[in-house]
Amino acid sequence: MAEQIASYWPQVLAIVSIIVMFVKLKTGVAELRKDVDDINKRDTYMQVVKLRADLDALKNNTDEKIKSLFTLWNTKLFKDE
Repeated sequence: MAEQIASYWPQVLAIVSIIVMFVKLKTGVAELRKDVDDINKRDTYMQVVKLRADLDALKNNTDEKIKSLFTLWNTKLFKDE
């Protein structure tokens, strides 16, 4: 048995090295995938925050326009009386 291992030690070492390399690569890819997912979540959150700010600004602008229209309407109504 020891003679067989001694005669095939380069192949055994190569197979073990390949297995270790694949495990390290798989771990690295998993970490990178997690980082990419985090970046995508962060980008999505930033887009939601930006859209929320845009919607709030639009709502405030619309509210101001509605108030000015009602003021104009009420002024016109009371002038006619």
